[in-house]
Amino acid sequence: MAANNPTGKAILKASLDLFRQDRQMVWLPVMATCAALVAFAVVTGPLVLVLGHSGFALMVAFMCGSAVATAATVIFNVALCFAATDRIEGRTPTVSGALAQAWTRKSVIFQWAILSAVVGTAIRALEQRLGLAGRLIGLAGGLAWAVATFMVIPVLAFENVGPIEAVKRSSSILKARFGTVARGGLRFGALFVGLSIAALAVMVIGVIACVAHLWLIGVPVAVLGFAGLLGVAMYASAAGMYMRTILYRFATDQPIPDLGVDVTGAFRTA
Repeated sequence: MAANNPTGKAILKASLDLFRQDRQMVWLPVMATCAALVAFAVVTGPLVLVLGHSGFALMVAFMCGSAVATAATVIFNVALCFAATDRIEGRTPTVSGALAQAWTRKSVIFQWAILSAVVGTAIRALEQRLGLAGRLIGLAGGLAWAVATFMVIPVLAFENVGPIEAVKRSSSILKARFGTVARGGLRFGALFVGLSIAALAVMVIGVIACVAHLWLIGVPVAVLGFAGLLGVAMYASAAGMYMRTILYRFATDQPIPDLGVDVTGAFRTA
């Protein structure tokens, strides 16, 4: 394939090459997961106690919990975008420095989290109320939302727009560069899905050994597989944000350094 039209493999390699310089940033998705779980429990639990267990009360409680958990997650993801940008522009990123930069975007991040929680709650409500049709609509709506917001994290990080405008901006970038984003995203997903399946297989082998009462073998193997599964998920989350930052910078005509592959043509309309 011509150098000015690189494959998804080239985009994947460029992203991983960049992230390998900042492997300590893998702690950001770890902290994001912990923060989201704590935030959801702290908000949802008391609201359920106060509002009761009716369907509407539970929906409100879960929507509020989801908004706070989403905000916590997005702050760490935005931090990853800032870390990637620091590396691209020749600075050495730190976890604390990236978080400090992300915190300056807290207002728009929280607005985005509220919008995301409302959309998620609406999709779940449709699924519950309309039976099979609702589940199909929910599946289609969830997929459309995921695609439309694929580039929203770097937009929230680097552009002074509100949450609705951020969705529109993400959609316009994706529409203009769909071929490139799809190639890079699919290649990236295939790599980490494969690694996740391998880790899951190790964990299943350990569980089977435990069922057969081979505890000395089964327990450490199962723990190793579970740890591998978590490690792959955290690494994929962090490296994925580096990839989205690279895609965003090229889509907005911003330079990145030479990463060992010619990606200058990757951001032309496929």
